[in-house]
Amino acid sequence: MCPRATSTCEICEKVVSKYKCPSCLVPYCSLGCFKKHKETPCAKPSSAEEKPVSPAKEVSKDVVVNTEHKASASSIAKEVPVARPITVEEEKYVVEKTQLEAIASSSEIREALKDEALQKLIFNIDNSSNPLQELDEAMGVEAFRVLTEKILSNISKSNDDKQ
Repeated sequence: MCPRATSTCEICEKVVSKYKCPSCLVPYCSLGCFKKHKETPCAKPSSAEEKPVSPAKEVSKDVVVNTEHKASASSIAKEVPVARPITVEEEKYVVEKTQLEAIASSSEIREALKDEALQKLIFNIDNSSNPLQELDEAMGVEAFRVLTEKILSNISKSNDDKQ
């Protein structure tokens, strides 16, 4: 399990934040809080105002946020690209681009991801205020455990190919 530094959502001040605003770096927990935050203009803080980054490595990725609140493979959702900074305590937990490509191109993994129950489970983990707890609970679901084993096996094969 990858340990994470935690901070409270500065919008609702109730749950642990998962994301930071790409403009001003304010931590928030959900799409609802992000939209509420964006109702007022914000700007990237000057480098003197920025909080110092701890030994954690911050990696910024462009991801797609689903603006639909239901988890269903059949629902058509409007997708909006949002930059999401991701903080990782140890660099060894960062998956390399070649490993992600290997996972994405695996027919075995792609086939497993067609399962709507598995899609909903992953969606719930991603949108949870406590994703680590959701992830732990998901490991009790056979389909999810099999998927993670396939992904880890794929990453391991990718590492073996590099050496």
